[in-house]
Parts: sequence; C-alpha cells; structure tokens
Amino acid sequence: MYSAYILLIICALHQYNYGKISAATSAHNSTTKSKQAEKFFSHVLDINSDGMVNWIDFESVIESIVSKDEASKNARLKVLRKRLEQHFQKFFWELLKVGDSNQDGDIDLNEWLNVLDDVVNDLKKTNEFPDWFEDLFKSLWRANEFFNEKAVLKDEFANMLIAWDIDENTAGKLYDFITENGKKAMDYHLFAILMKKFFLNEIPNHILNLGRA
Repeated sequence: MYSAYILLIICALHQYNYGKISAATSAHNSTTKSKQAEKFFSHVLDINSDGMVNWIDFESVIESIVSKDEASKNARLKVLRKRLEQHFQKFFWELLKVGDSNQDGDIDLNEWLNVLDDVVNDLKKTNEFPDWFEDLFKSLWRANEFFNEKAVLKDEFANMLIAWDIDENTAGKLYDFITENGKKAMDYHLFAILMKKFFLNEIPNHILNLGRA
C-alpha cells in the first residue's frame, strides 16, 4: 500500500506533465489533465479535505498503512511504521522547502502545481530528479523483497507493478522494453532510468506511460 501511494504521486506528476504537452495541440486535453492534477490533490494528498496538504494528512496515510495499535503488537510492523514516518517526514519537509511559498506550513493547490512544474522542468533540463524526489524511487524499490535486487526477475517486477494497479501484461511489456528483452539486468539503476523515461515520454499510448495515457 505504501508503494502504491508513492506511485500515485508519480502518476500525478506524469499526468500534469502530459497535460502541459497536450496543451500545445488541444485545450480540451490540457483542461482534462489539469482537472486530474486537481483531483489528485483533493482525493489523495488532502486526506482531511481542508484544502491544504500538511503533516496531519501524511499522519493519516501512515495510520492507514500501519496503525499505532498494530505496530505496538508486532516488532516488524513497528520498524515498518518507523521507516514510513521517516520517509514521509523527509518528503514532506522537502516539499515545504521547495513549495511553501507563503511559509505557512501547508501546501495549497497552487503551490502543489508549481512544485510539479519545477520537478518536470528540471528533469527536462538536467535529466535528473531533485534529490528529495529521487528518494521516492529508492523507497519504492526498497519496499519490495526481491530474490536478487541486482537482477530482478520479470515476475517479481510484474508483482511490484500489480500492487500499483498495473496489469501483468503491461508490466511484462514494460520489463521487456527497458531490459531490451532481458539483455540488461533489472536493478535499481535501470529502474531509475525507467522512471526518467516515464516522465520525459511525450508519445500517447506508449508502453512507458504504464498504461495510463
């Protein structure tokens, strides 16, 4: 569930980026994608529906994944909850640093869209994500228990993406594409390259869109 939540953030960024690309040829598509980004803000980030994203929202997400009650009864879940808190705290504080323009401790919708703009534009210029955003991908990777994380198998990769609501067929095609039909080992480095290609791709219905556009 944790990795699925992070993927929602990634997909929202991709939807916003694709919407800006589409705006050059279709105002309708631009409006649709903008609405998707706003819907993501309202339904996924703003958990308590107060119009702002703050630490209370992230605490609610953590509680829904591993409750305090569950963590108090199980040592493994206690460690997991602690790691979740650390990952989300780092992400939230960095989000505030780059996006909280009025320094009120909250992120409103306009501030969120500005953050998306900056992340995607920086990637296009440097082919690199900001360090704080790169940590999301590392967390995604480490949230899985691979037999060998330096050579992840296709079925392991598919199982990871199924948890993100991506069907097995799409996952298999994506694995074959990025590994060049198994010529390259699927490790974190290749996964990071995949995420960059995911954001930079401008071709509708391409396999790199993870079946989402």
